[in-house]
Amino acid sequence: MTLMPPMLALPSRPKPAAQLKPPPLKLPPRPKPSPRPKLPLLLFLSALLAIHTPLLGQRELRLEEIFSETGLTAPAPAHFQWSPDGKRLTFILPREDRAKRDLWELDPETGAKRVLVSHRRLGRLAPDAEKAARDEGEKERLLRYNVASYHWSPDSKSILFASSGRLYLYHLSSQRVRPIAPQKQNLRDPKFSPNGRWISFIHGHDIWLAPASGGAERRLTSGATADLLHGDLDWIYPEEFGLREGYRWSPDSKRVAFLELDQSAVPAHPIISLSSIQPSLSMQRYPRPGDPNPRVRLGIIEARPGAKNQRIVWVQGQAEYTPRFGWVNDEQVYVQRLNRAQNHLRLEFADAVDGRARVVHAERDPYWINITNDLRFVRASNQFLWTSERSGFRHIELYGFDGKRKRVLTAGEWEVKSIRGLDEVQGWVYYTSNEDNPLGADLYRIGLDGSGKQRLTTAAGTHAVSMNSANTAYYDMFSARQIPPRWEAHSLASGRRTLIHETSGLEGFHLVKPEPVTWITPDQALVRGMLLKPPSLEPGKKYPLLVYVYGGPRVPTIRDAWRPSRGRYLFHQYLARKGYVIAYVDDRTSSRLGHRYETAARFNYGPVALRDYVFAVEQLGKLDFVDPRRIAIWGWSGGGFSTCFALTHTKRFKLGIAVAPVTDWRLYDSIYTERYMGDPREQAEAYRRTSAVEAAADLHGRLLLVHPTADDNVHLRNTLNMVHALIQAGKPYDLLLYPGKTHSMHGHKTRLHLYQSIERYLDEHL
Repeated sequence: MTLMPPMLALPSRPKPAAQLKPPPLKLPPRPKPSPRPKLPLLLFLSALLAIHTPLLGQRELRLEEIFSETGLTAPAPAHFQWSPDGKRLTFILPREDRAKRDLWELDPETGAKRVLVSHRRLGRLAPDAEKAARDEGEKERLLRYNVASYHWSPDSKSILFASSGRLYLYHLSSQRVRPIAPQKQNLRDPKFSPNGRWISFIHGHDIWLAPASGGAERRLTSGATADLLHGDLDWIYPEEFGLREGYRWSPDSKRVAFLELDQSAVPAHPIISLSSIQPSLSMQRYPRPGDPNPRVRLGIIEARPGAKNQRIVWVQGQAEYTPRFGWVNDEQVYVQRLNRAQNHLRLEFADAVDGRARVVHAERDPYWINITNDLRFVRASNQFLWTSERSGFRHIELYGFDGKRKRVLTAGEWEVKSIRGLDEVQGWVYYTSNEDNPLGADLYRIGLDGSGKQRLTTAAGTHAVSMNSANTAYYDMFSARQIPPRWEAHSLASGRRTLIHETSGLEGFHLVKPEPVTWITPDQALVRGMLLKPPSLEPGKKYPLLVYVYGGPRVPTIRDAWRPSRGRYLFHQYLARKGYVIAYVDDRTSSRLGHRYETAARFNYGPVALRDYVFAVEQLGKLDFVDPRRIAIWGWSGGGFSTCFALTHTKRFKLGIAVAPVTDWRLYDSIYTERYMGDPREQAEAYRRTSAVEAAADLHGRLLLVHPTADDNVHLRNTLNMVHALIQAGKPYDLLLYPGKTHSMHGHKTRLHLYQSIERYLDEHL
């Protein structure tokens, strides 16, 4: 293995006095130079310093520390929640050894903080998901979707904890703990009814209710199976629509609206475990492009658990997808219905008694419609807020319940990211957008009449914001390209800012400064790049270039935010210190956020991005410190696809590393793929053109394929199909498997092994 030692940084020589501008400076006399050592000794000392000494005054990054159980940075807070009364912000903060965690509360008006539930209780009530999950699949679900480990009661007097499939109710005043449905396991998606009387949860794919005051639990819905889900969700709805709830209480707590998902016609995919003495097999319902999707309908049931002959009101109408639903008021539900082509969305209101529905609003798009959580009701005036991309950028609109648009609140060639709050009393709409920072996000507010727009956050970077229920305070996780995250609570009433936590542990490393760069392609598209260069570039020396990509709409790798990605950014910093030039590159569909730009991927998911990557690499190859003969590309998931596609459709890269890659879009799921690629029966040529498997015979350069064997997102069959095609084409390849691991490959030992393997591969072949 050939290691590139860090270069010794020498101070720049001061300018002669004659070059200094007036007024003249009095320079101290130069010391008499020491005799110059003989050349062989000088070379020996320089080499010794380069090998044994990091840059002066700096700590060296080590993979063993980056991917250790504790990591380089101090523990960070997580699971932030506002109490329903809006008076307290709670969060879980691990202690220094990360083995113990406390639940803290903060008063945004006074800034006072204290431990609400100590680690002694929390260790049992809400253990860390990495350690508490029953298997890798459960760990993936909890961590990937950030599943809440606790829930406030509506009166803000109790907290419901979810622990390894069990529920515990903790009374704050008495500090007493009571298990909910103690005889049952694998309880999911717990909720309080709005009046606090009931605790609901999913068990056996049905909805159950338990009295919050104590007593036996009872089934609310019945007849569910592994293929017929009542209030439970399949794999594809949470993954591709971001839907996190399969049932919702009415505001008056009298009814529950729920989705019924019938998966019986969806093809089942085998996930096999061979990593133990006794092999196991599980079957996952997973629709691929063109396959039958789950059949979905919306039901409404009265909250009378155990009652005989419970009547379900089925909301009239249907569509291929129901990505959103909920309650307008006590008597009406809303439902968003989306066609299979995902270019026609209807917002419907339905009567909770008879299920009759009417279309209130409809959106059509020549490409596709992106689903959001931006629907907000101005109930006092029978109006609702909606965001639309009809202008090419997402903006806020106000509609009446009659479906007539009242006004457009925001406009411009920038994007509203999400509506964060609605204060009906004061007439404010709170939202985040990139208006003042194309690569960041700020919190703004604007009047319901479209006037008085204000930017509320000031620091340049990315602000991830959550408002309290009263819209009087918010917490802000802020970071920037060179600023690790810090968490603050802000009171809008008093203006008080309270620092909750600040990332620490990176002091002394003097990380390489990211250098943004942009290019305009010959067809006038914007392509963004970000460089991490070795700290000291030796004049005349050419360095290898590693390009990191994702590819595809709305997933930029370059943001004005700290992007640790479970150590990936620090890994790139480590490689830069070692002597690699690192380049993050975003293609035209993600360099500018906005529907206007992302639609370039339509029927061309792969070719468009690759054209931009090749253009960027050509520009980078002209830099005097980049070796154009030693350029590698790598990525994970979608980035793995981009890597495989690049190595089979261009000769620009010497090697590629594809982690958990999609290799042929016919092998991925229906909702995501058809959104961009259409129906494979109608777009057969587009699917063939964008397949790395189909082009395996054209592989150029070395390819390392990495895949977790229990991946339920990008199935192992993607890599196996690619391997088979490479064998048939007589092409060599390298393969690295992680038995039993899922798509994110959690676990510090797994991550360390992966990144050490990537490092060795680059050292040996680049």
